[in-house]
Amino acid sequence: MDKKAVTEIKKLFKKDDCRVDRMRACYVNEDMEKISTLHDTFLALQDEEMAKYCELFKKSLAGKFGRNLFNVPFPLEEEKPGGHQEFLYRLQQSELKDDALVQEFFDKVIGSYQFPGKYLILLVHGVYDIPMKTSDDLMVEDASEYVYSFILCSICPVTLLREGLCYDASVQTFLSRTDDWGVQKPDAAFLFPSFNDRNTDLHETLYYSKSAEERHEELALDLFGTELPRAEKDQQQVFRDVIETTLGRDCDFEAVKTISDTVNQMIREHEKDPYPLTIGKHDLKRLLEESGADADAMSNFESIYEEAVGDDDSPLIAENVQNTKSITVSSDNVKLSVKSEVSDVVETRVIDGREYFLIPVSDNLEVNGIRIRQKKLPETEG
Repeated sequence: MDKKAVTEIKKLFKKDDCRVDRMRACYVNEDMEKISTLHDTFLALQDEEMAKYCELFKKSLAGKFGRNLFNVPFPLEEEKPGGHQEFLYRLQQSELKDDALVQEFFDKVIGSYQFPGKYLILLVHGVYDIPMKTSDDLMVEDASEYVYSFILCSICPVTLLREGLCYDASVQTFLSRTDDWGVQKPDAAFLFPSFNDRNTDLHETLYYSKSAEERHEELALDLFGTELPRAEKDQQQVFRDVIETTLGRDCDFEAVKTISDTVNQMIREHEKDPYPLTIGKHDLKRLLEESGADADAMSNFESIYEEAVGDDDSPLIAENVQNTKSITVSSDNVKLSVKSEVSDVVETRVIDGREYFLIPVSDNLEVNGIRIRQKKLPETEG
C-alpha cells in the first residue's frame, strides 16, 4: 500500500459514514487470561462510542512507512491450506460471524503478543464499495465496480487512569477515583487484505507498530508466518556500515556531508511520490562515487554491501537513514546540530596538527537559554 491508499482507507472510519459492520473484542489481563469478550453490530453503537472507536481505527493506520507502517507480503506456502494467510482469509470471509474462528484468532494473539499489562483486542469487519475515479482523479461515488471486504485488528493497552479526586455530578461532591481503566492508542495493528491499486490484494497485509523500537516481531511472525521488513534503526546501521567501511580512511567530513546533501536533494525531488523514496545497492554505490570514493575503495563495495545487508537485500528507505532537518556532529563530549539548509557554514581546518570544526557564530547566541554577548576582535591599525 502507498500513502494514497492508506488515506483512502482511513476515510472509511468516519463516525457519520463508517464502513465497519461488525466488531468483536477481547479484554485480556496481565496473566494472559480473557476477562471478557464483546460481540457487537458496530452500527448499533451510540454516536459517542462509535466516534471513539473510529479514532482508534484511524490511529491503527497512522505514521510513516518503514517506521510505523509496513507492507508485509505472505510467503507462497502461507496461502496453502493450514497457512497463516489462509487462516486470515477464512476469518475475513466469515465476516466475523464464526465464533470458533474468532476465538481461535484471539488465542493466537494472546499466545504471541508480549505485553506486561492489560490490553484490548479489537477486531472489525467492513465493506467498501470502491468508487470509480475519473482521469482527473475525481471520485464517482455512484459508480462502483469492485467491493473491498476487510478486517482490521487493533491491539490497545488498557491502563489505569490517573488516581485522584474526581467530581461526581450526581452527588455534587468530589470522590476518590482509583479503579477507572482507559483504552489507549493502538500498540500494534494490521489490515487484511491490503488495498493496492485501489483493489483487494490478498497476498499482502499492512502492519502497524506504534513504536519503531518495539515492533512486536513475535506477533507478526505468529500471525503472518513471516518476519517484518528491516527496522528503521537497522536500516540506519546498514547505511552507516557500508559508507564507513567502503570509504575507510577517506570517510571525512566533506565526503559524509556530500552524501547527506545528495540524499536530502533526492528526498525533496520525490516528496510528492505516493511511495517513500528508497536507496538500493546501485543508488548507494552512486552516492559513494559522487562523494569522491576512488577506484580502490569501490573495488570492495560489492562484498561490503552484501555483508552489511545479510539475507535481507531490500532497499533502504531514504527518510529512515537520513535526517532531513539537520546535520549532527558529535564526539565523546560534544554534540552539535546544524540545520541542513545552512550546513555549508560548517568547515574543517587543521590547526597546529589537529583537525577542528569551524562554525561561525551568528546573532542571538544562547548558552543554557541565556543570551550572551559576542566578543569583538580588537581593531588593527592600518
